[in-house]
Amino acid sequence: MEYQTFRLERLPTLTAPVFIIGFRGWGNALEVSAGTAAYLVEALQAVSIGHIDPDACYRYDENRPVVNIEAGDLKSITPPGGSVFAVETPPGENDLVILVADEPSLNWYRFSCELVDLAHQLGAPGVITLGSMFDNVLHTDRIISAVTTGSFFEGAVGRHRVVPIDYHGPSAIHTTILEACRKRAVAGASLWSHCPVYLQGITHHGMMLQLVRLLTDMASFSVETPALEARWQALDMQIRKLIADNPKLEEIMDQIRRKKREGAMQNLGQQGNGQGKVINLQDFLDP
Repeated sequence: MEYQTFRLERLPTLTAPVFIIGFRGWGNALEVSAGTAAYLVEALQAVSIGHIDPDACYRYDENRPVVNIEAGDLKSITPPGGSVFAVETPPGENDLVILVADEPSLNWYRFSCELVDLAHQLGAPGVITLGSMFDNVLHTDRIISAVTTGSFFEGAVGRHRVVPIDYHGPSAIHTTILEACRKRAVAGASLWSHCPVYLQGITHHGMMLQLVRLLTDMASFSVETPALEARWQALDMQIRKLIADNPKLEEIMDQIRRKKREGAMQNLGQQGNGQGKVINLQDFLDP
């Protein structure tokens, strides 16, 4: 089958591959969604099998190609896009197809339908999209919410106490992919990690670790996480020191703790932004 929104260089023989999709861009707070997908690619030694067609999926005036020019000589130009990877797992586990990409700005419905058509062609039991948002939570919280279609993922979602989503408003491409899953009778899940609004400019390895643990249950595969655990331990120590030395940051956290106890979490993130209390950790943490 030929696709208009992405190109496959080769298609390996896979066994019940679960699709995992992590987008850079709007739904990628603290790099959790794309970072988790990229971590799986690295840790599982995934093999590239294709890429998104940038002309079909991106507006270059909004997401411009990146050029490399040295001493007046054009070395390269790289458009926005993303790569499709395949993972062949040990017997008894589901294989994986992983997409790590910039969020498309064009042809959402065509892209979503073609992606789910590929999943259906490969006999995928399900498709999982990853998103992350800023919320009024602590950096020690591990809150993941979800919307699903079908019953394939219900067991794992219940075991990990994933919060069902109630939402009315503008959508991301994650929802059009989920709708394509529903129409194709392919189980779908859109997972959203909740990240602390008071911390920005980092990759939240702790939230990534929680998401990886959930994914291994949902998609029935295994992956080693010591490297991810070590990254989080090092970052957590730096964050704790920063909090101890920053009364304004501790004040924000106290507000969130108080609202959590009262069961009335509302608009703290906006208040923090308005008062200049959001901390960009890149300004404070050691490289």
